Amino acid sequence: MIKKKILVTGAAGFIGSKICSELLKKKYTVIGCDDFSSGLKKNVIKGIKFLNIDLSNKKKISILPKNIDYIFHLAGQSSGEKSFEDPINDLNRNFITTYNLIDFAKKNFIKNFFYASSMSVYGNSVSKANINANCKPLSYYGLHKKLSEDYIIKNSNNFNFIIFRIFNVYGPGQDLLNEKQGMVSIYLASLLKKSKIVVKGSLNRFRDLIYIDDVVEIWIEALKNKKMQNRIINLGTGQKIKVIKMLEILKKLHVKKSKIIIKKNTPGDQHGIYSDKSLLKFIYKRKFINTKEGFKKFYNWAKKLN
Repeated sequence: MIKKKILVTGAAGFIGSKICSELLKKKYTVIGCDDFSSGLKKNVIKGIKFLNIDLSNKKKISILPKNIDYIFHLAGQSSGEKSFEDPINDLNRNFITTYNLIDFAKKNFIKNFFYASSMSVYGNSVSKANINANCKPLSYYGLHKKLSEDYIIKNSNNFNFIIFRIFNVYGPGQDLLNEKQGMVSIYLASLLKKSKIVVKGSLNRFRDLIYIDDVVEIWIEALKNKKMQNRIINLGTGQKIKVIKMLEILKKLHVKKSKIIIKKNTPGDQHGIYSDKSLLKFIYKRKFINTKEGFKKFYNWAKKLN
């Protein structure tokens, strides 16, 4: 049996590196690429063919292998806050990379294009975020992710696609030094280092938290599950959890006295968002790791680093 070849962009990132690792275990041939603008060199998995490429530079893309079966496009700038600091960089990282990769896929007859979009395309949601909702992104990050989605769908007569709108991912391997991306990891890193947690915004904000292993399993499942093809899929648990509840769980794990400092919210921050997972539940029966268990796994991993 011929091994399928999979190109994973953002291979040095939190999610991308975990997916590369799992693909190798499944005996796929993995080509990873990253420019280390946000990914870490230590995350590059041994056993993959790795290329240091800035995908926003169209000339550089020509060095990618042509005989690819799947593109897993996870590269990008992933902070809504940072997108306000440099909108042009966010445009390059989150749309131009997608534009260039689709052009590459079309020219080389690559038939499967799977994309890591974001819950940020929705904006605020008063109820469960449904894939048919009218998207109103609040940040340049969300705007550029939605633009990428639209461009993928516009070109979908050339390939099969899956667009995963990923909600708040957390877990071992997340970059605890990044203070502008990953709500749970930001709070956990602050708690372990300073025994205090700085919260930018209301404690009543809410999110849909999904553990990293669940995310990776669903991406791997997408390789064989035909029901996922040519769809936009919410990748979340469908459970709403407030910031104040997240902090309560973390403080119980840490035991030591800790305090919470409230500051004003960051630009473009969503007050609340959680997923309608009815489509995902219909096409793939999956029991997610619950929040308390996931937080405990994440905490125990992070504590060993400190």
